[in-house]
Amino acid sequence: MLVADLVDRIESSVAALAGRTQTAAELSELIRRKALPQASPFAFVLPLGLAAQGHGEAGAHHFTQAVDETFAVVLFARSSGDLTGGKALPGIDALVWSIIGAVCGWGPENAIGVFHLRRGQLLSAEAGAVIYQLDFGLREQVRIVA
Repeated sequence: MLVADLVDRIESSVAALAGRTQTAAELSELIRRKALPQASPFAFVLPLGLAAQGHGEAGAHHFTQAVDETFAVVLFARSSGDLTGGKALPGIDALVWSIIGAVCGWGPENAIGVFHLRRGQLLSAEAGAVIYQLDFGLREQVRIVA
């Protein structure tokens, strides 16, 4: 559910990615075919898992622990006629900041917290394509009553 919310948020807030943001299933199919997206720019939203924040607190038959549910937004940009992908770097930089602006500080209605940036990194710049990954966390809380 959160992946779909994040896709909707990116597509509605970043004009360059409207209709060009998909999920892990579509990325898996491209990888299986050893292909790259035909459109540029393009984004994929992937669930990465959970990251615990601290050890939690226990007492009086209760346990609570802060947890970040983490997601990656993998950006793809192509620059025609560029064998290294270097010409696409300025465009990817602007796109990175547009996505950060759209996602950070926002959270779905039922979320406890809002999305925050965890990290960003260049994954590849070759064969005329740049791939950049942004990782976001959404604060949640584990609550167990015994």
